[in-house]
Amino acid sequence: MAVFGALTLALLINLTSFQHGTRELAPAPTATMLAPTVGFAPAETEDGGLVILNSSTPQASRTIMEVQRELSTFGYQPGPIDGTASLMTHAAVMAFEYDNGLPLTAAADDVQLQRLLLGTGRFSRSSMENAGLPASIEAKRVMQTVQQSLKRSGYDPGTADGTYSPETERAIRNLETDSNLPETGRVSGRLVEMLTALESRGKLKVSRR
Repeated sequence: MAVFGALTLALLINLTSFQHGTRELAPAPTATMLAPTVGFAPAETEDGGLVILNSSTPQASRTIMEVQRELSTFGYQPGPIDGTASLMTHAAVMAFEYDNGLPLTAAADDVQLQRLLLGTGRFSRSSMENAGLPASIEAKRVMQTVQQSLKRSGYDPGTADGTYSPETERAIRNLETDSNLPETGRVSGRLVEMLTALESRGKLKVSRR
C-alpha cells in the first residue's frame, strides 16, 4: 500500500506540473506577417502574354479613380477609369512624370493626384535627381514588364532589368515609328496598349533600323 500511495502521489505531482506550465516546451513557430501593398506584380501566362496582377486596397480605389480621370483629361490613356491600378494606369502616370521632368514612380496616389489637379509645371531635366528615370520598385517593374513585351514583339530593348536604357528608348521609338505614331521613346499607357494588342494578335513587327 505504501508503494502504491507513493506512485499515485508522484503521478499527481507530474500532472500538476504540466498544467502549471513548469515543463519547458519548444517555442512556437513565429509567423511573419506581410503588410498589404498597393500596386502590382508582373506575371506571364503560359503562352507568354502580358499580364498584371493588381492588388489595390478599397481605400485607395477612389484616389486611383481620380488619378485616372485626370490622366485621361490630359490625354495620357490610363485605361478604364475603374479605380484599379493596372499596368496601363501605372504606365500613364510614368508618362506624365516623364513629361514634367519628374523621377518616375508610377504611383497613382494622393501626391500624384495633387500634381495633376494643381499642375506641376515643367521642370528642367537636370533640375531634379533621377528625372525621367525609374525611381521606385513600381516604376522598375513597369519598365521591366514593358522591356519583356518589347522583346517578345521583336524589338530589342537591351537587358530587361527595369532600367531606362538607351536601347529601351530606341526600341520604343522603333515601335512607335512602325505603328505610325509620334516618337516619344518613353513608357506610356498608349505603349502598353500597343504591346498588348501586338501580343494578343501574335503579330511581330520587327524594325529594320
